[in-house]
Amino acid sequence: MPRPMHLITALLILAMALPASATLTRVRSMGGGLNYLEDDAGATVWYAPLLDYPDQVVLDIGDLDHDAPGSFNKSLTSTAGSGHFQLDEAGKWGTLGLYVQENLPADAPGGAITLLGARGFGKITLGLKASFSSYFDGANSSEEQGWGESLYFHAFGLGVRWDVSDKVYGDIAGEIVNVQGDATLEGSWSVPAQQTWTTWGARTRWFIGVSETVALVPVLDHRQDDRQVYSDNIGAPADQHALQSSTGLGVNIMNDPDNLIVISGEFTWGSQEHTRLEGNSSSWDYDYGDLSWKEAHARVGLESRVLPWLTLRGGLQYTRNQQENVQERGESVPGEPDRWAEAQTIKVSTPVTLGVGLHVGSFMADLVLNARWAETYGTIPFAPSPTTTGTYTGFTLGYHF
Repeated sequence: MPRPMHLITALLILAMALPASATLTRVRSMGGGLNYLEDDAGATVWYAPLLDYPDQVVLDIGDLDHDAPGSFNKSLTSTAGSGHFQLDEAGKWGTLGLYVQENLPADAPGGAITLLGARGFGKITLGLKASFSSYFDGANSSEEQGWGESLYFHAFGLGVRWDVSDKVYGDIAGEIVNVQGDATLEGSWSVPAQQTWTTWGARTRWFIGVSETVALVPVLDHRQDDRQVYSDNIGAPADQHALQSSTGLGVNIMNDPDNLIVISGEFTWGSQEHTRLEGNSSSWDYDYGDLSWKEAHARVGLESRVLPWLTLRGGLQYTRNQQENVQERGESVPGEPDRWAEAQTIKVSTPVTLGVGLHVGSFMADLVLNARWAETYGTIPFAPSPTTTGTYTGFTLGYHF
């Protein structure tokens, strides 16, 4: 059953009241930070919130990542569609969700499909997720030995929302992922079939009302990925041990029903270790590689309904990304010396985001323009937010029925 209306819900229900719910386009317009505010896109990350967004269909067009920041997939781009359907008029049996992604990045054809379900049991709401996605990565040229790999991800997730009181509720979610790989490699390259349940993630967030207009949102997140991959870092198939943790705090401020301010900041740290698989390649660059990173990420997002049919949004971000990469190889090839390489980079960026939402009856249309891809936490392999410059756009059409 739908959650009862209370103080904290009244504060954060702005996501629907504007109406502004628009599967990630709205969140991107405000600078990202999906974990720190209520939005229908949160259903793909926390699962249980699906219950609050029944009976809608959405079409996303553009460079948007459907599952960030909770996905174990590569960054998903291009056209995507979703639908939420309440199973009965009273809402007793809950809500189902379907998400379909056309493809992965342009140089890696594939796709994704996600099924969601949520049902309320008093103060507890349960959410389930099952998803399948595919991804291809590889290289082939006349100068280098070619390699290629098709990956298939089967993810299963569980989410719980707990209404503690009229001022506090929280989400807890996690998933495990089975990875299967088909190697299509030339020469003596070889990547074993990958079947593992050690790829997993868990996270929690809480909405804490401190007044009738202000809510605090603390967030904790951890992900781990242990499997065998082809490593660009060492130039050979390798055992991968990757982990990433993040802690953050957000503030939601809504002085009136037409205006919302979301301020958030987080600190993320992670590493990606690759150890070469013995006997699986005839040549390689290094035996071992360790890429580690630390990242501070702050955002300020604004949203204002200036007319009954027009909503304006904007966001400003600050990202400081520090990466360290160590690569080494012992004297394992006759006649070749030991190798050692170490590098450190620090990059700072301040992307600006703009967005607009149009609302006519049950129809909505949202547009986002960003100076840089805002966040891609949760990718495989785990990695810090990209720091390359450029632009991306996203356009969403939606209908509530």
